[in-house]
Amino acid sequence: MKKLLFIMLMISSVTIYSQEVNKKESESSVGDNIFEKVDILPEYPGGINAFRRKFSESFDIRRINSNKPAKSEAQFVIDLDGNVTDIIAVGENRSMNKEMERVIKTISKTKWKPARLNGEPVKYLFKLPISMNL
Repeated sequence: MKKLLFIMLMISSVTIYSQEVNKKESESSVGDNIFEKVDILPEYPGGINAFRRKFSESFDIRRINSNKPAKSEAQFVIDLDGNVTDIIAVGENRSMNKEMERVIKTISKTKWKPARLNGEPVKYLFKLPISMNL
């Protein structure tokens, strides 16, 4: 009986300990997660319209090889410090994807105000869909 009680105590203490470790791990990895839903969206200096204006001014339509409508979506991460990282463009037209990536890399030198979740800055996945009739 004493052995059974000892084994039960050992199993329950391991379980309790592992739950605490998992809780600590999940709390520390919040900064590593990339969010799409946040309390406060990231903000480009001057607002989203300033970002769109800068994007359209830098975009060179002559670099797009197509004579039909083209769609693409640029995705990038705005990190905890407001830096733009992990820039990719997804779409059928490679030249448009390449141009979108080039433009975002060009204007990414400007820091954003980072997104916030529960009052803390977090990484945010920003998506910019673009459609053009060429």
